[in-house]
Amino acid sequence: MRTKKGSYVLDFRFFFTVLSVCIFVSVGFSASVAKTGLMEDAKVVNFATFHKSLEVQDDSKALSTGNTIFAQLEQIHQGDAGFGAYKSKLNAAEFLATQMQQQLKRATNAQMFSVADELFNKNSTTAGGNQLSVAPAKSFYETSIGLFSRPVKIDNLNDKEKSFLIQYYDLKLKVLTSQIAKAGQALAIAEPSFKGTHDYVLVLPLLHVSDKTSVKVGVLPQWMQRPEQLDIFADSCLLHFGLPFHAMSLGKKSAQLQNASFSERDFYKSAAKKCGTLRAHIAADCLHRAINNARDEGAAETVALEFETVQLWLDSNNYPLAAGQAHRISKTYPDHKEAGKAIWLYYYALSRSNNINAILADIDTALDNKRCEPYKPKLMYIKWWALRRKRDQDARVAALEYELLKQYGNDPMVAPILLSRVTDLLASQDYTGAYELSTQLMEKFPSTQAAIQAKKMLAKLKAMREVK
Repeated sequence: MRTKKGSYVLDFRFFFTVLSVCIFVSVGFSASVAKTGLMEDAKVVNFATFHKSLEVQDDSKALSTGNTIFAQLEQIHQGDAGFGAYKSKLNAAEFLATQMQQQLKRATNAQMFSVADELFNKNSTTAGGNQLSVAPAKSFYETSIGLFSRPVKIDNLNDKEKSFLIQYYDLKLKVLTSQIAKAGQALAIAEPSFKGTHDYVLVLPLLHVSDKTSVKVGVLPQWMQRPEQLDIFADSCLLHFGLPFHAMSLGKKSAQLQNASFSERDFYKSAAKKCGTLRAHIAADCLHRAINNARDEGAAETVALEFETVQLWLDSNNYPLAAGQAHRISKTYPDHKEAGKAIWLYYYALSRSNNINAILADIDTALDNKRCEPYKPKLMYIKWWALRRKRDQDARVAALEYELLKQYGNDPMVAPILLSRVTDLLASQDYTGAYELSTQLMEKFPSTQAAIQAKKMLAKLKAMREVK
């Protein structure tokens, strides 16, 4: 299924406006009615049948009974602002669910017509070429989160009424998510490439949680409350909505239903790998959560996860964040056996982001640090690289080149240094010297990029030598 995000901007502005009106008009209406308290002639509300239906999982009877009770409470508390806000939020949930169902159904119908046209050879040039126009589930979520995050306080009802309203709301969400699931399944049948049913089902449940409260599994369709379905929901939370905590909570619930052991730290580590570099910021969030869960296990596990975060930023070409992460490791764990590695990675990331001034500001301190001894050749090379780009440090560059070639002349690391000397000889028109050094470079380090570049230059150098 293909979607074009830009094409939904105008529709979602309209949708958001209608959703806002749906809430505020209802609140205003409730607030405008004079509060009269409990109506003297109101019947005593009996919640027993409703609760019994919920216990035996008879959702149909529970909904029917709940609707009757809700209508009674609506009459009793018609002037209560809190009850009005509750009703408005429920109306907004129904409106949002309707919008998702309508889009899914329209896409299903469009696909069915497309298939029919193809079967009967109608519009053969365009048959099967229609794109499904369904806004991503995440768009519905992000457009509505501002409205649904506003708390609803119902202070003037008794405990039984409050308890009913909570259970009734959850039941309504379950009904709505079931309807959305059916619409999603229909589209999946019409278009097998559509895999977003679980994404749309999650929109309403996710709109009713916070950063610290888990998704209520009970508001999901009954058949989707199985472990294998919860695992799919966990992946949806992680990969579609970018919400690692809610992904973890659903994964944990799945494990509980299977009486299986569960480690939050291990879940987040695995989740980070699933996200990879395409979702680097979400992966980093997962690793950060894994680090928080590993602090009681000592520095070894924590530092290992910190280094995974550095590598994540390096692999995703986000070098400033990699440098920042590596720098934090070196400052937080200065006596750790891997402190030298963190310092080296800090300067390496700075070099990849061309931050020459930051490198030269204090790299000599790193070179004098005993922890950095295993990384001294690499740090010396980075210093040489940074000095060469300053273009006014010829004496320091020459001295550093001499030390590098003297101490590490057989290390492929020095190949770029030899190549730079070739270019210097070319600049001074010493073609014979450039030819000989290029030949030496190719023979000594044939598999390096510097040798490959030298090989390209060799034919021209030979010609220049002969002309001279």
